[in-house]
Amino acid sequence: MEKNAPKANIYDYARKLKKEITLMNMFDLKGEVAVVTGGGGLLGWQYVSILLSAGASVAVLDKKFYPSENLKDNLLKEMGYPYVYHVTDIISKGSVDRCFTEIVGTLGTPTILINNAGADSRPNASEKDNGPFEDVPEEAWRVFLDSHLTGAFLVSQAFIREYKKAFNKGDVRNGSIINISSTYGLVSPDQDVYDFRRKNGGKYYKPVGYSVAKSGVFNFTRWLAEYAAPYGVRVNTLVPGGVLEKQDPEFIREYKKRTMLKRMASADDYNGAVLFLASHKASGYMTGSSIVVDGGWTAR
Repeated sequence: MEKNAPKANIYDYARKLKKEITLMNMFDLKGEVAVVTGGGGLLGWQYVSILLSAGASVAVLDKKFYPSENLKDNLLKEMGYPYVYHVTDIISKGSVDRCFTEIVGTLGTPTILINNAGADSRPNASEKDNGPFEDVPEEAWRVFLDSHLTGAFLVSQAFIREYKKAFNKGDVRNGSIINISSTYGLVSPDQDVYDFRRKNGGKYYKPVGYSVAKSGVFNFTRWLAEYAAPYGVRVNTLVPGGVLEKQDPEFIREYKKRTMLKRMASADDYNGAVLFLASHKASGYMTGSSIVVDGGWTAR
């Protein structure tokens, strides 16, 4: 406190100081242990980074160790961040359970889970599995449902199982599960955006399996929110829009036309929403709900 603060204003000053401290602490995740599936990917890495910067310990689960992860992994360890990377098959119960046993042993009981992993079909993907509806192979359908729904189911099971053990001992009180959906889980894909792929006889369509799986995430969130509430675990859905990468210029142009903000998302546009949902101080009364961050795509 300033030594020369006027006595008449001392209470106003104290209230202001308290407010500043509260804002600083609202997104503090020190002591939390987070698990991020698909943490080696473009958005997954953003989620990992923001959680680490907020003070959480983070375990990454991904299907493989990408070459680019070597630099990130070494850098994080050199900087002393509490971070581990597990190569995990999220649609294998045995693989997931073994991974969580290791996480509990190294970082502690997870209190934050981001179900981010899942197959996608990029605008430049092969037409083999992304052609007309009547030609879509059953295997392609199953890939989307397994990676987005079965994976989230098995990882959430392991999370809840370990969390409840600690909860019953009084070691944890609050948890947060963030399920990642998509605008294409809320509304049908605008297949006109992909017209550039159907010129000259092409047959690409944004696949039905992706939309159905992402739509299923919402009711998975609602069901799990009801179940987990007695244990202090909140469950919510984050709904991101399309992220600018190295897409075809025509796709980018058509996509931008359909958003109110006239742009695609940057990879870090979702960090604030993730931090908000992860923090019990910031979103402690929010569960079974969704946050849509899509530049206005679904508002029209």
